[in-house]
Amino acid sequence: MWEEEVLLSLMEDLEGVRLSNQVDAWRWKLEEVGVFTVQSAYKKLEGLVLREVLWRDEEKGVFEKSWKSLAPSKVAAFAWKVLLNGVPTKVNLALRNVLAPGESLMCVLCNRKEESALHLFLYCDVASVVWLNLKWWLDRFFLTPSNLFVHWECWNGGKEIRTSKRGWVDLTSDYLGLVESAER
Repeated sequence: MWEEEVLLSLMEDLEGVRLSNQVDAWRWKLEEVGVFTVQSAYKKLEGLVLREVLWRDEEKGVFEKSWKSLAPSKVAAFAWKVLLNGVPTKVNLALRNVLAPGESLMCVLCNRKEESALHLFLYCDVASVVWLNLKWWLDRFFLTPSNLFVHWECWNGGKEIRTSKRGWVDLTSDYLGLVESAER
């Protein structure tokens, strides 16, 4: 009896299908021409993520800018994972039942707070020292923001940042010129 139901279901699925003698070929449905592109796959994945979480325009802008940065693609991919809270912190591992029941969620670096992405990359004592030294070195001072998106914007947005980036390009080219002349 169940086989008849399966057969009827198959017949319904095949209704209207016309067979031809053409060779089968792969086709990427996300592009009109049928060819795979990373951009179309990214947009599809972005759409799936945006359905789950409603991002503000500023946050969407951070994602767009992060892929256009001069950083290596693996660095941009890691930043993307951090912003999406997809790194394997203890809190995330506990949510996925990867850690043993009762295992500590405390940060392995400072042992003061639970190890979340926000804590690990902004508020941990170790991360705070790194950020403070970087701010001091670059002569840029601002309070540690409340989230990673604002933190990214503090380093990458605004007129003053663009000016300092230009200064870094000039400083880097001067340094490379000195190195080249010293090697001669």
